[in-house]
Amino acid sequence: MENEEKREGMTVGEVMRILGRKIWYILGAAVLFAVVVVLLLEFVVDPLLATYTMDFRLVFPKEGDASYPDGSPFFWQDIISSAFLSEAKSSNQKFSSVDTEKMLKNGDIEIEAETVTEDGVIAYTGRYTVTVQGAYFRNDDQAEEFIEALANVPVARIRKNAENVDYASSSKTFESAPYEERISLLAQEKANLLSVYDGWIEVYSETYIVRYSTENGPVARRLKDFRDSVAALFGDSVREELENDLKFGGYYFCSSEEELNAHIQRLKLEYARNEAEIEQIRGILTIGGSSILRVASPYAGTEGTASQQSGLSERLAELITRNNLIDNWVNASGNVQSPSLTKESCDAFEERLSAEFVRLNEEAALLTNVTEAIYARGMSVRFDKQKVTSSGSIGILIGGIGSFVGGLIIASVVVYVIQVNRKKRSAPSPDSPSEEQER
Repeated sequence: MENEEKREGMTVGEVMRILGRKIWYILGAAVLFAVVVVLLLEFVVDPLLATYTMDFRLVFPKEGDASYPDGSPFFWQDIISSAFLSEAKSSNQKFSSVDTEKMLKNGDIEIEAETVTEDGVIAYTGRYTVTVQGAYFRNDDQAEEFIEALANVPVARIRKNAENVDYASSSKTFESAPYEERISLLAQEKANLLSVYDGWIEVYSETYIVRYSTENGPVARRLKDFRDSVAALFGDSVREELENDLKFGGYYFCSSEEELNAHIQRLKLEYARNEAEIEQIRGILTIGGSSILRVASPYAGTEGTASQQSGLSERLAELITRNNLIDNWVNASGNVQSPSLTKESCDAFEERLSAEFVRLNEEAALLTNVTEAIYARGMSVRFDKQKVTSSGSIGILIGGIGSFVGGLIIASVVVYVIQVNRKKRSAPSPDSPSEEQER
């Protein structure tokens, strides 16, 4: 019988028998492939594709007052600024690989602020959402920790600002001001300190306990106690006494005795001018309009009506009062035994003012401690969730199942091709003669 041509082919049963003989190789290869894919998804692909989102709320001691303790405004957009990002990065060594400059430059980090509308007015709630591309982080844990660190940057900055806020008046300004202005500055400083305490009491209460540590040990006092300490200083009676002493003592702020003597000479000249004017007015009021006085006097022609006479009387009283003060200050008349305006008296008055200034500034320093303690407890960040929300990544379970199925298919095809090739190589060539023909 002649060589019969046969079609080469493979039935499904034969394919399954071939694959069945290598099933453990196929399963092992599929599992290995799935493991490799899952690891790549977990540590390479997902971090590159993921977008991490986290919500948090900044809580200020005064609700609705989003500002620094020194009064400067807080801008929530600064949270993703270069300075804030750098500070968050430097807060922990584990963030050293995070490229915050590239992140900001490429716009791969965003922040949104929650708002509410009441009576047509838009207001911020203090709740913010930060979204950042996952390519900058190894995994979601690192992204979560970085956003937490970033949210804590404004908290740390505001607390630091509270440590440095200064309620005291400038000693340089105070010491260079005239005595009358110094009294006003003292009153203003006291009012400012009381106003700050009133603000804290309005937020908390008079009985709110403020706690902080000092070199002499811990301090725990009510807000009311701190406020009362300020209220007891530079009272109305003290201010009135200082103002009266200044008025009747004529104390003059000067840097040297020569400057004081020059001031005393100016006062004596004023006294002499006032005396001349006093005599002119008295002459007009006594004589009733002499032609000579009318020519020599600046008040000539004003002695006719009752209102004009009254005006002259008021001016006369004013000049007399002024000259009595000047005479008491500098002995312009030569009849005062102990004039009040001397270098020693000015120095003594200045010391009284300085003592009040020191006491108020000590209370101002205590208010800084109070503010620092309040912000240390009342300024914080709260997270709506302790985990970041990841989006845009491939699910590990789905990826694992898909990669296993894909690996199973690939491994089966490879095994089938290998087995078929082996079978072909081992089968005899149809053109080669059989053993019987060779004989």
